[in-house]
Amino acid sequence: MKHLWIGLFSVISTVLYSQAPTSAPSREANDVMVVGVAHDSSVMGGGISSSNLLAPGKASVQPIGWLTPAGEWKRIRCDPNQPKECKRFDREYLSKPHSYTVVSADGKGAAVQVERMTLDDECFGYGGQGIFAGGKIRYAAVAAESTEIFSSGSSAKRLPDQDAEPIRKALAAKVENKLDSTKELRVYSIELEGRSFVLIQRAYQDFASKPSYKPNGSPNFNFILAIGTMHDGRFQLLHWKENTGDDNEQILGLIHLKNGRDFLVNTTSDPEGYLFRVYGIRGGKLALIFEGGGGGC
Repeated sequence: MKHLWIGLFSVISTVLYSQAPTSAPSREANDVMVVGVAHDSSVMGGGISSSNLLAPGKASVQPIGWLTPAGEWKRIRCDPNQPKECKRFDREYLSKPHSYTVVSADGKGAAVQVERMTLDDECFGYGGQGIFAGGKIRYAAVAAESTEIFSSGSSAKRLPDQDAEPIRKALAAKVENKLDSTKELRVYSIELEGRSFVLIQRAYQDFASKPSYKPNGSPNFNFILAIGTMHDGRFQLLHWKENTGDDNEQILGLIHLKNGRDFLVNTTSDPEGYLFRVYGIRGGKLALIFEGGGGGC
């Protein structure tokens, strides 16, 4: 049975990740920059640390990628293999002031002003701090430089314990020894293009206020990110984040486009860096649409 699950997760991961773009196509003039915004500075920026709320009215801002009006994601041309492109991105984009508007459901409409962002020449990460007004960013959100292509829609809704507990147990029965325990698992309901899913998350920030490490230095819990559906009390697994050791993935927000496309935007970090993952519907199935942004040494 153990080998069967390993094979199953390998197939699921291969299907999802094979659909993520491997190159960074040139951006067009009407492509929109999408950024992650967090009032908690530990959510983005690399590493795993305890919760650290910024001063009122301030937020960490990290570019994710370019989004076309048709709903296609494009990577930012900046990574360790393209130092010249990084310098260009710094000169043409990061060094200039920008205004973003929150487009995810939580905090929607909040304006975020950034005077400039910086490029880490050593680790090729980029980002900075902004000032937000006109709304509340309670924890984290997704913002964009233009709201033209976006529409209103649902947010990721955390289920109360009485509704979440049967789902936790169903997941445990499904994955068997892949799950250390059901403690501290947060369960959310999400909708993507008219389809309902269950997302189960255990990120470091979910239990950072509690004793976080074992005597040997490892986390008390594995970092979990699973997406699936419930049918007749059984959990149908559609995605399982393979790295449960130091890959700390969590929800940033759901965004919805006027053309009907919906995306779940997550941030993930490990001790050496961070990046963003975007999930959506492709070919009628849940897929990992995009990985990009961030930086790492």
